[in-house]
Amino acid sequence: MNFCSQCGHALALREISGDHQARMQCTNDKCAIVHYQNPKILVSCFATWEDKVLCMKRGTEPFKGQWAIPSGFMENDETLQEAAARELLEETCARVDISKMELYTIGTLIKMNQIYIVFRAPLLSPHFETTAEAEEIRLLSKDEFPWDDFAFKDVAINVRKFFDEFEGNRFGVYVGALRNGENIITEVSHQQH
Repeated sequence: MNFCSQCGHALALREISGDHQARMQCTNDKCAIVHYQNPKILVSCFATWEDKVLCMKRGTEPFKGQWAIPSGFMENDETLQEAAARELLEETCARVDISKMELYTIGTLIKMNQIYIVFRAPLLSPHFETTAEAEEIRLLSKDEFPWDDFAFKDVAINVRKFFDEFEGNRFGVYVGALRNGENIITEVSHQQH
């Protein structure tokens, strides 16, 4: 960000009284608004049908042509569950019942300044379609998942953990952090289903 969205003047990185870090501030003394830059919220849903998980081959960059779990960014005026269900629908035309979504993981992608929130939910039906964002979609088991072509290698352990728990019908709720290539996951609760 180079210019103030309020008045159009240049921004400068400045120490703000009472704040713990420097912030971008408008250089116009009459405006002087501080522009805070905070993490974005990334949502995802492990959508399941019988003994498989809905997976997609990405149709857009980054990692076009590689496999992933449907995900995307939360928009204004929606809940976390609505955002995860919307992203799933936009990318795969698949639907889940929001009331049946259960929290699976909350984490921080520190280098990317993102918070990720992952849910799990059964699909309403095994219907899905390719879209501009997903050039191929399949229901896959852990053994069928193309791990060598997984788009986000740093979080592969999270996806493997879900597949393991899905096979065992025992789910935890996790807090995670990805920092300097190290993926730390801590279970905060678990339940049988």
